[in-house]
Amino acid sequence: MDKGLAQTVIEATGLPQRAVDGELQKLMTAHGTNADELTIEQLREIMADYLNQVFLEIASQEEIKSA
Repeated sequence: MDKGLAQTVIEATGLPQRAVDGELQKLMTAHGTNADELTIEQLREIMADYLNQVFLEIASQEEIKSA
């Protein structure tokens, strides 16, 4: 059986699969897709948005620390 793109990504992270799966499920839902329909282009968009969100959170925390 061929693994889907989402499962391949989850396994490739090396992180606890349950946590990554939950986070990826939330991200896919927010982008209007699911594991069965996920394309590489959608994955790129999802990950770019996710990284942008993480960077903004880090920047916000840094601002709070320096205030």
